[in-house]
Amino acid sequence: MFYKSIYFPLVILSSITFIFLLISATIRPYGFFIDEVYFIACAKRLAWGYVDQPPLSLFLLAPVVKLFGYNLMAIRVLPALAMAATVFMTGLLAKRLGGGLVSMLLSGLAVVFLPIFLVFTSFYSMNAYEPLIVVSVIFFMVNMVQEEDPRYWLHVGILSGLGLMMKHTFVLYGFALVLGMLISGKRKLLFNKWLLWGGLACFLIVLPNLIWQVVNDFPSLELYRNSFSSKNIEKAYFEVVLEQVLFVNPAGFPLWMTGLIALMLRRGKPYRFMLFAYLFLIILMVAGRSSRPDRIVSIYIFLLAYGAVSIEQFLRRPWLCVTQGALAVLLLAGAVVMSPIFCPLMPPARLKHHIARLGLKLEIEEGKRGEPIPQWLADRIGWEEMAAAVSEVFHNLPEAERQNCIIVTDNYGPAGAMEIYAEKFDLPPVFATHNSFHSWGPPSDSVKTYIGVDIDAEGARRLFESMETATTFYCPDCTRPQREVLIYVMRNPVVSVEKMWPEFKEYH
Repeated sequence: MFYKSIYFPLVILSSITFIFLLISATIRPYGFFIDEVYFIACAKRLAWGYVDQPPLSLFLLAPVVKLFGYNLMAIRVLPALAMAATVFMTGLLAKRLGGGLVSMLLSGLAVVFLPIFLVFTSFYSMNAYEPLIVVSVIFFMVNMVQEEDPRYWLHVGILSGLGLMMKHTFVLYGFALVLGMLISGKRKLLFNKWLLWGGLACFLIVLPNLIWQVVNDFPSLELYRNSFSSKNIEKAYFEVVLEQVLFVNPAGFPLWMTGLIALMLRRGKPYRFMLFAYLFLIILMVAGRSSRPDRIVSIYIFLLAYGAVSIEQFLRRPWLCVTQGALAVLLLAGAVVMSPIFCPLMPPARLKHHIARLGLKLEIEEGKRGEPIPQWLADRIGWEEMAAAVSEVFHNLPEAERQNCIIVTDNYGPAGAMEIYAEKFDLPPVFATHNSFHSWGPPSDSVKTYIGVDIDAEGARRLFESMETATTFYCPDCTRPQREVLIYVMRNPVVSVEKMWPEFKEYH
């Protein structure tokens, strides 16, 4: 019977993970995340590409929105399932590496409370699927090495194609793994027809998005260039390394460091390609002084699994039981301390106090430095209240103006939020100049009244006959850009907005 299987405890751990993430979706005042409301807007306008992402995650989101509307828990089901599957695949990987049940559960537990994964999978985004695809790719590569069977490249190629259709930056993992195989001397597994077949499968899966990029003059390249130059914070080399430890959970450090060291030993030689893959990624992060530890975090799944298996293989009872028990307690203690910082569990007032006691400084984006609570939580607050404030401005307009009015913004967050709450608050159509929202414009020149939300007021003032501040929306726990948002009423454009729309484009 299945409940007697070695996999049953792993299924239980995966199920608990799924339930935990869904419960976190109900914690108030947290709601939709800033990127999440934008992704929902994208999912309503399916295409083979978007300015800032490939389309696959949005193809998966679209039927959910169609069936369940803007139900927060329904939208969070797929990320929670992806995380549960990641935990299960981590256990399978540990077993494939030679581990027993305890190693499977220990590595799975480490992944459950890996802080960045809690961020990734507690709201809807393409990032929620990346750990699952990466661990699946690594699982098949481990199979390939153990069986010396290059046919697994076909599996790897298909999964890599799916990964690239989720995130363009998935290419870093593919390059790192192939480079690791090359440096570690596994040329027999590299130079054969199956690598070409895998590469072809990957290419065919990605081809629709490549065609879209060509047809649209590669907008994603422009966005990535702008993001690297203006969005991300440049960190000192030591900070980059330190944040890897922090965002992968300090409590998990002994486990993945054990895996890293074990790869350097004689017994780790078959899997040493993973050591070189990791070193390539971490050197890339340090050299780029990146403030985004999440860019390479999925590689730690292997290190955690291999660390748990290495401890099991190197130690003997009673030290083995003591060490495994201590690591499990350490991981759970780390979860108690770290989880509320990365997942919506504590209300803002308590969370501020918790972070202050730990003395942590969590900054990954320019423009959102020194926030009282981390950006990934603060940007889940206030969207419904902002929509209500805009609705009040709209309904205070004369009837004739309401019939010929739109909302305009420079930010995809307010734009997505206004669309989500449009029916509830009876809001007019929304247009934005930010990323893919820009491609869904322009508004018609017949529109004479605009409600401006989070816009460049100085630039907008030159485009209208009159512009007045209608109200100010305050959100003390939001990030700085949304903490104090002026809402304007702008009347009678003095230019053709339709003709000037290409000049308003903001890709970042």
